[in-house]
Amino acid sequence: MKSINDQINPEFVIQAKKLAQFSRLLHRILPPECHGHVEVANIRDQNLMLITDSPVWTTKLRQLSPQILQFLQSNTAGDASKSPVIHHVQISTRYHAPDSSRQQALNKKDLHKLQISEKTATMLAQSADSIEHEPLRSALLKLASHANKQNKPEK
Repeated sequence: MKSINDQINPEFVIQAKKLAQFSRLLHRILPPECHGHVEVANIRDQNLMLITDSPVWTTKLRQLSPQILQFLQSNTAGDASKSPVIHHVQISTRYHAPDSSRQQALNKKDLHKLQISEKTATMLAQSADSIEHEPLRSALLKLASHANKQNKPEK
C-alpha cells in the first residue's frame, strides 16, 4: 500500500504551502478585528483571491486592498521562485447558511436574554403618552408592558 505522501499530488502540497504563506502575510498586515472574517481562498494567474464572511468585511478589505497588494509585493519580491508575484487582490463574500434548527434555538434563547430595566420601561410609557401617532404609541406601550412582565419578581 502506498503511503499518504505518495498518493497526494505534489502540486497540491505546493499550492497549500503558498496559501499558508499568503495567509500568514495577510494576517501581518490586517487589523486584528479582520482576522476571523477573511481567508485566503486561492492564488491563480497572479491574483490573490480572498473570501470574507460578510459584505461589510468585503468592503473593508477592498478599501485596504492597495496597502495589502503593496505589502504582499514587497514581502515576496525576493522570493519569486517560491511565491508568485501578485498583481491583483480579488475579494468576494461567501455566505454561510446557518443550520435552521440551531438558528431558531439561538433566536429563542436570545429573546429570553433581552431585558430592559424598570426605568427604561417607565421612560417608554412616558414617551408613548406624549405621542399622538397611534401605531407608534401602542408599540411603545407594548414594549413597556413586556419589560414590566420580565422584570417583576416571581410570586
